[in-house]
Amino acid sequence: MTDKTALQGEVERFIFDEAAMVDQGRWQEWLEMYTEDMVYWAPSWVSENELTSDPEGEVSIIYMSSRKELEHRIWRFTSGESPASYPLPRTNHIISNVRVLQETADRVVAASNWLTQCYRNKEQFLYGGYYEHTLARTRDGFKISAKKVVLLNDVVLGYVDVYHL
Repeated sequence: MTDKTALQGEVERFIFDEAAMVDQGRWQEWLEMYTEDMVYWAPSWVSENELTSDPEGEVSIIYMSSRKELEHRIWRFTSGESPASYPLPRTNHIISNVRVLQETADRVVAASNWLTQCYRNKEQFLYGGYYEHTLARTRDGFKISAKKVVLLNDVVLGYVDVYHL
């Protein structure tokens, strides 16, 4: 276990760096922040106050259960093969209220709030919600083993992808 203040700072920097990599389009560096067996999940809403709980049995906004799936998704929107993603929006992720929820010798679970400003084709969209990051401790520092992204927007015009969230 580590000093709580130092751990808080490390976790904040890691989550802030992740957001900056997305905003700057540093996709390979962003991908390297994830473990090979990572899970990236954005559940959908069942009702006004209830999220889906089974990403393999219920509808999700996004669900990827390996880094290979995330690699493929990045390839699709950076290769020009995804017309819905061209041009990619300019984004600005604002992260706040980072909290360390759990800590063990091999992992840290953190929660935070987020807001993303997206600019594309002379339009602006705002998306917001909260994250739950499960960070694996490795000899190279933290790696994301699971990321749950809860999108609070009731209405989403068009599509949503990882760079929006």
